[in-house]
Amino acid sequence: MNYFSDDALLNGLKDKRTDSIRYLYREYFPLARSIVEKNSGSYEDAEDVFQDGIIVLYQKILTGPLVLNCSLRTFFFSICRNIWMQRLDRKWRLLYQDDLVSESVQDYDAIPLEINEEKLEKTRLYQLHFLSLPPDCQKILRMFLSNISLKEISEKMGFKDAAYAKTRKYLCKNMLRKKIIKDPRYKMFLHHE
Repeated sequence: MNYFSDDALLNGLKDKRTDSIRYLYREYFPLARSIVEKNSGSYEDAEDVFQDGIIVLYQKILTGPLVLNCSLRTFFFSICRNIWMQRLDRKWRLLYQDDLVSESVQDYDAIPLEINEEKLEKTRLYQLHFLSLPPDCQKILRMFLSNISLKEISEKMGFKDAAYAKTRKYLCKNMLRKKIIKDPRYKMFLHHE
């Protein structure tokens, strides 16, 4: 069993070394699990919190020298605890907005340094349902998100004209909206007063 110092682990994560990532899972997942399960969460919730914690830690590593005032274990524990407490404390809401579709599928990779749990959850829900759309709908919406004109979309997709491309975009967007609204997790985002 390998042991990694905090610096070695941070450097290994920055370099995406498999042994560092395995060590993190083996040694740090129990931290996330204990936080979540002691606060009315499930094993699956703990897995989500742990994954989100890794994303936050990795983003912090990439943005510059990470100066720790405590051990990496304590720092990671704090990240996971903050993520889970935000989930418990926040009144969830996901109200459909026209710009929901304008969030790129790649937005998940650009999580801000501060932990924005609502954004993580919305993006995860969006990605899940976007990827379940038929391939032609995914392609149409991706082109639309890339600011490709409806005329170009119609040419690339072999549609008769831009008006039909607009109709297909509308249908695909509505299909995505309906999939999200039907998801039981969607209700977690609704604001109940």
